[in-house]
Amino acid sequence: MQSPNVDQAQMALPIMRITLGWLYFSAMLRRVWNVPAKMNPSSSLYVGGKLITFIPHSLFIGGILQYTLLHPTLLFDFLVIWTILEGVFGLFMMLGFMSRLSGLVIALLAWGIGLGAGWIGTTCLDEWQIAAVEGAAALVFAFAGSRWLSIDQLLIKKYPNGLRIGRWDIPLW
Repeated sequence: MQSPNVDQAQMALPIMRITLGWLYFSAMLRRVWNVPAKMNPSSSLYVGGKLITFIPHSLFIGGILQYTLLHPTLLFDFLVIWTILEGVFGLFMMLGFMSRLSGLVIALLAWGIGLGAGWIGTTCLDEWQIAAVEGAAALVFAFAGSRWLSIDQLLIKKYPNGLRIGRWDIPLW
């Protein structure tokens, strides 16, 4: 029999998983649905323009940011791919589907924001907070998965030895 503390911790994980997933899924919704001008390079609201403010503070990737800003087509493609990753893996995280992979991808997205924005100082800490808090929360799921109130839980019950697709065995643990 598990102690009450373990049960309480297990009940908190779906709340954290759904909240974390929503933060990323809603980021995609804000750019694509709520304010489509954020994905329009001709708009003053274009998200790509924000990257210019990142360059002076970026950690290790300032050159990559400059390169993408100098190549607008590459920048647009990058933002589309980033937005798709946020939407897909945010939804997967909310549903508890492929929670380990979703946690890893979301952690990389969070730390990508952190490297891009760097430590901006007292006027804007949002990106640093995103990298620290959301990256750490995502790592919980990258290492532990999500076996409670999730699609992963249903799959593990149905396929305790993992999935077999063609020649590949895919563990669900």
